[in-house]
Amino acid sequence: MKPSLIKKLSFIWLVLLYAGCQFETSSVTIAPIFSDHMVLQQQMEVPIWGNGTPGSSLAIEASWGASARVEVNAEGAWKTLLQTPAYGGPYEVNIRSEKYEILLQDIMIGEVWLTSGQSNMEWKIQDPIDNQAAEIATANYPNVRMFSVPRNLGGSTIQSASWKVTTPENVKQFSAVAYFFARELNQKLNIPIGIVNSAWGGTRVEAWTSAKKLATLKPTKKKLKKILDAGGFDALTEKIKNENLTVPTFNATYLNEKNYPYPEGDELEKIWSALELDDGDFSESNFDDSNWDTFEVELQTGENIDSPITFEQFYEKGSLAENGVVWYRKTFDVTDPQENHTLNFNKGIDDIDYTYVNGVLIGSTLACCSNKKYEIPPGILKEKGNILAVRVIDTGGEGGFRGSITLESKLQKKRLDQGVWRQKHHAFYLYPTFQLHKLSYSELIAKNTELKANLKQGEILNNPNNYSILFRKMIHPILPFGIKGVLWYQGESNVGNHQEYQELFTGMIEDWRERWGYEFPFYFVQIAPYIYSETEQSQALRDAQRKSLFLPNTGMAITLDIGEEKDIHPTNKQDVASRLAALALHHNYGQKELVPSGPLYKKHTLHSNYIDIEFDYVGSGLISKNKLTGFEIAGADDVFIPAKATLLNDKIRVRSQKIKNPKRVRYGWKNYFEASLFNQEGLPASSFQTD
Repeated sequence: MKPSLIKKLSFIWLVLLYAGCQFETSSVTIAPIFSDHMVLQQQMEVPIWGNGTPGSSLAIEASWGASARVEVNAEGAWKTLLQTPAYGGPYEVNIRSEKYEILLQDIMIGEVWLTSGQSNMEWKIQDPIDNQAAEIATANYPNVRMFSVPRNLGGSTIQSASWKVTTPENVKQFSAVAYFFARELNQKLNIPIGIVNSAWGGTRVEAWTSAKKLATLKPTKKKLKKILDAGGFDALTEKIKNENLTVPTFNATYLNEKNYPYPEGDELEKIWSALELDDGDFSESNFDDSNWDTFEVELQTGENIDSPITFEQFYEKGSLAENGVVWYRKTFDVTDPQENHTLNFNKGIDDIDYTYVNGVLIGSTLACCSNKKYEIPPGILKEKGNILAVRVIDTGGEGGFRGSITLESKLQKKRLDQGVWRQKHHAFYLYPTFQLHKLSYSELIAKNTELKANLKQGEILNNPNNYSILFRKMIHPILPFGIKGVLWYQGESNVGNHQEYQELFTGMIEDWRERWGYEFPFYFVQIAPYIYSETEQSQALRDAQRKSLFLPNTGMAITLDIGEEKDIHPTNKQDVASRLAALALHHNYGQKELVPSGPLYKKHTLHSNYIDIEFDYVGSGLISKNKLTGFEIAGADDVFIPAKATLLNDKIRVRSQKIKNPKRVRYGWKNYFEASLFNQEGLPASSFQTD
């Protein structure tokens, strides 16, 4: 998923509701974060809250011996504290009024961590990860419990969420980094571990910070003041809603074509499955596609060679045609039509697909980025002239087939992504509608400027990157659930405003700590190397993360050795989690023998023709892997050139014969590079630039 854009988001926008509201089904309710199988933080007065009849009295009793009484306030809300013992369980908690009772069972007392961020934290076990099959099969940890805050801006879906015990089936839908972290703590400490995951792909740090805090931060306070002066977030939403009403009629009139509303509502799968776009015959075997555009994917040898087919290969970035609805059709033969076949889309289809073979829908997925496998039962295929037809819908960022397409049976495996294809761009995505058109490929290219100038694009209601929205919708509902600390993996979506990130990020950390009322540990992942665009500087974002370590009780897991040049979602999620776990085990659980971090720039000393660099967290000593590369040096003119770096005990000496009286050094100052500096414990050094 391209970090600067949002993937598969707008099909879940619901009616704007206050994020912390509770839906009362009886005279006593409890916040959704509390359920059977939960883990409560040990040795803490943990907050417990919910709703009830105003003025009624509640008694809370825990089977470990703690109890509390509380009265429901005039607004129908209640909140109290319950003292927890040292780790153990299972326990029960009973909540009673005069007429109603809630019994929570199989409760463990242990260590609870909140995990949050964007797609690399959201990334599920069932998404592409290393050693996936074995990781799922062995996920039997009854004392590791998981709670996922649903990605829902309406506030209703969380009502049906609940804690899950780790099993092979339950773990598939959970965050890979969060699970691997919890598993390691459980194995090393032999105590119950609870993980609350609240993450959303493609999101910026501004969305995760409260409006109150954003109003105090330099990068956001002016815009936030305008929003508040205009009546606040609700008034802005109403204004956008009214403006969006003019979009469908205007665009339909301009193009003289119909449009169809973008699916929204409570039963999204049902709505999307019935999506009508005047293209029902495009999937049929006998459909005449001779006037469609033709392209050919070059034949390549090698089973692991991908042949992505994306919208962006045909339409320039920023054009209206870059997003929308595109149909792809391809003819293929098989040798064994009576066998069961599987159609595999490696790395998935971005964002949404409807996949047909010979006019029969064999699969549809409302999500991108994961491998897709669709079964083709016997009776659908024939030996010659089969038709694969796929409707692909993209609402932002890269769209299309992300990797190879293979057709497999017991007797045959063949590549379908390569060879001749036909395609038709059928509709623009102009929120809140899909706008049909009859423009050919050449017309879309030639008229791009005209189309952009004359067509209207609505604004997504409840955009998950709006200021403060994810704090209100994804964090507030679980505040102030008792936690040990926070793990954070985010930053890719803020590469474009890297110069503001340190203030925004540290502001968010301070904000959350203020809301919870204590300075909990906050450990975060430095974003991995990836080949961003030439105008983006992820190295500066990484340095902003490094500099954020001035905040007390923070730590950074460095991942500069496990990035993937062409995939922003590295599949090695195990090492990411292990490095986060090392921070927690060292700083919070007494395992001081563990080196918690790779080398971090500490200070430098200027000499007449070289600069010496010293580091924290050198562990057993600095080492290089292969040749020590990635260092640059600059003089007073601040022009950096490649430099020679030499290990000198626990220092690095950097020099260049071309620079006399050097002033500055930097390391790993590229979007993508191969890490070369490590400590002997195998942890990579962070990229850095000296002041």
